Amino acid sequence: HGLAEYAGRYSDLAATLADRGISCFAYDQRGHGARPGKRTHVDRFDDFVDDLNLEAASLARRSPELPLFVWGHSMGAIVTIGAVLSARHRWRGAITSSNSLEVFRRGPNPLNPLFRVAARVLPHIRVPLGLDARKISTDETVQQAYANDPLIPPTASLRLIVEFAAACERCRRSASQLTLPWLVVHGEADAIAPAQGSRVLFDALRSQDKQLVIYPELRHEVHNERPAERAKFIDLLSGWILARA
Repeated sequence: HGLAEYAGRYSDLAATLADRGISCFAYDQRGHGARPGKRTHVDRFDDFVDDLNLEAASLARRSPELPLFVWGHSMGAIVTIGAVLSARHRWRGAITSSNSLEVFRRGPNPLNPLFRVAARVLPHIRVPLGLDARKISTDETVQQAYANDPLIPPTASLRLIVEFAAACERCRRSASQLTLPWLVVHGEADAIAPAQGSRVLFDALRSQDKQLVIYPELRHEVHNERPAERAKFIDLLSGWILARA
């Protein structure tokens, strides 16, 4: 899942995929959802990556006969790239939606020395995220649910923001090492994570099997759009996985 959200927001989609024969597992990342700890804070971005690798290793032990795919959304796409880079043999394929590679390349740069020093000295200072519910989806029901969700905080720690920005730059530099089958998805009207981030990733991938799908009018959560558009994404996602399973 992405920054400030949580795994429970994917339960309906997971049930739909289960009906199509795809078992799903999701968890709340550190500082998110019902997971203990400081809200939307992490000491090291690689803690998110390590957690994903641990969860994947556990799944592989429990169901060694099943091919394992990973899907990361928004900030979760960066976590996914980090996990594939560190344990690429584990996965049959990867899916990223609303990739965040270009988020920090507009406006103030969190990686300038001032922000880096502040993140070390005062790591828990809160930074407004500006995640306007209208930017999430064109579906007003989804917008209202997001705006009224008590588990979605409006701020994150400065440390998380700086770590997130640094992780994006590491992923950008290392993306040419990625060779897994990869599905890259984005909404062209995404005002949170520019679609250029997915284009940059797709161009850098060295996968022989890679696909880029950009939906012209959709916003940040392509999986939470109007019913007809959502159905198109689920068909794409499930068909892509099953064809490679």
